[in-house]
Amino acid sequence: MRVLPFRLPLPLPLAFALCVVPARARADNHVRVKGTTRIDAHAARSAGRLVVSGTVFDDTARPVPGARVLITFTRAASTVPLLGASADACSESGARPVLERADALTLPTDDAARFCVRLTLPVDRYVARLESRAPGLYDDARVELAVDLALAPLTLRFDPERAVLSLDDDKTPLEVIASTEDDGVTAAAVSIPLTLSNETGAVMGTAMTNASGRARFAVDSARLGPPGRGELRVTFAGSADSGPSSHAVQVERRTRVDLTAPEAHEERLPPGVPEEGVKVLVLGVARCASHGCAGQPTGTIEARVGDAIVGAASLEGGEAHVVATFSSPAVADVPLRLRYVPDAPWLQPGGDLVVTLPVKPAAPWKRVPLALAAIAAVAWLVLARLPQRGAPVARPGKRPHVAPEAGVQLVREAPAGHGWAGRLHDAHEGSPISGGRVAVERPGFERVAVMAQALTDAAGSFVLPHVEALPGDVLVAEGALHAALRRPLPPAGELDVALVLRRRAVIDRLVAWARRRGRPFDAKPEPTPGHVRRAGGTDLAVARWADAVERAAFGGAPVDARAQADIERLEPEDRPESADPPPQDPRARRVPPGPR
Repeated sequence: MRVLPFRLPLPLPLAFALCVVPARARADNHVRVKGTTRIDAHAARSAGRLVVSGTVFDDTARPVPGARVLITFTRAASTVPLLGASADACSESGARPVLERADALTLPTDDAARFCVRLTLPVDRYVARLESRAPGLYDDARVELAVDLALAPLTLRFDPERAVLSLDDDKTPLEVIASTEDDGVTAAAVSIPLTLSNETGAVMGTAMTNASGRARFAVDSARLGPPGRGELRVTFAGSADSGPSSHAVQVERRTRVDLTAPEAHEERLPPGVPEEGVKVLVLGVARCASHGCAGQPTGTIEARVGDAIVGAASLEGGEAHVVATFSSPAVADVPLRLRYVPDAPWLQPGGDLVVTLPVKPAAPWKRVPLALAAIAAVAWLVLARLPQRGAPVARPGKRPHVAPEAGVQLVREAPAGHGWAGRLHDAHEGSPISGGRVAVERPGFERVAVMAQALTDAAGSFVLPHVEALPGDVLVAEGALHAALRRPLPPAGELDVALVLRRRAVIDRLVAWARRRGRPFDAKPEPTPGHVRRAGGTDLAVARWADAVERAAFGGAPVDARAQADIERLEPEDRPESADPPPQDPRARRVPPGPR
């Protein structure tokens, strides 16, 4: 069994317990998460025709290439036929709209997800309804645009369009530009009253445009809303000269989280024995709370001694009860660094909190169980390596023993027309995986079709019905805490399927990444997250990923599919590295490699 590189100076009984206690298994639902889209659209007039244009964005404010937009018009609660609307693209190089049905047009988008259509409609009031149809795993978005062809169309936009707002400032300045566009001529909309609101409809302020068409808002940050994703919307109700208009942008409201240790007096904790575990109460407070924002921060508090994580706990109700456990050093005072690790991008660390822990020596009689546990662990390791009676003796020239790994083995082939049955178990411990998912999937152009699937019982057993197999079919197996395995579909019969824990998978992936990158990331006998972090120097992406791997592999919390996916998204780009370590001086510059 390959032993994972363990950097934490844990007491031996605890480390021994971590090795032999089986992972907790639970039922797993296979969930496919979709992204969201939004449509930014506005109307204008050109040569007596209506022009509707805009862009399709995803939930990260990036364009969605390949999206299409379905547009319909209603007038007096009735749909408007578009057969005679002479709809065409706004430019000669633009893709022409397609008449989906008598009252609906499909508008293609370009590589930047922009669309534009010109129509000829009678002068009247309309409501344009636009619906996005994005490829891949995106939900559709819908938006309504009020149009009055007897009035000048008004366009609103934020300048700049800020995707991130800080709640830690007293005031948040926002600026909006209002303009009209008629026959290709854009003019500032002067003395236009505008209203600013958020996604709940709560009004945050009103302002009037000046001679340049600009309106300025100074919003109390607490009125923007709680930390998280939201919306800013500016609205014009309409006038005798200009039609009603509104414009919305998706924003992310962020705040920093500051840590305090209320039991520390002048940054010194009460004395404690590290081997027995030192309990530290840590409070996490959102910095925007001083301005009146709602909500309490969530995430994890880590305790570190040097580079080693010696304890961690989740923030619940703004409190975390961290137990720091490590070997007593030779010094009397140990600096304990408390670090906030957010679980959402809108929560930002406000900085580490460093407190001093006065170390008390452990009572001598308490060292007896440690010594006995050490003797038992050594005896267990020795006995595990002794050859068993009757076991085959290794002969020269045979392959050496390799570490267990995930895989599928066909134990016994079944006659034609039968399905698959077998057992799902842990590759290292051999214990059955209860509630695991085993499925036959068939990849397609737009989606993956599940042809058959089953959940394992308490013994890890499963049965899949017969499926007419096609080239490309895949057998998929995963558990709540075991990484997904995908293999070409084997012949029908009895299968033995082994999976590895997700916490092992993330550390194996880091090791493989370091091996590919070579020096300075690779190390003997095996690179650890701490080594990769130090080798990365000032590369924050590498440090962030290595820290996440270290927390998952050694932090003690269960690592499920979501946690594994979050860690894999942090993995830096796999690019070749030179043999020299990265420069520590940020002013130093690499000489770019020559042509290959």
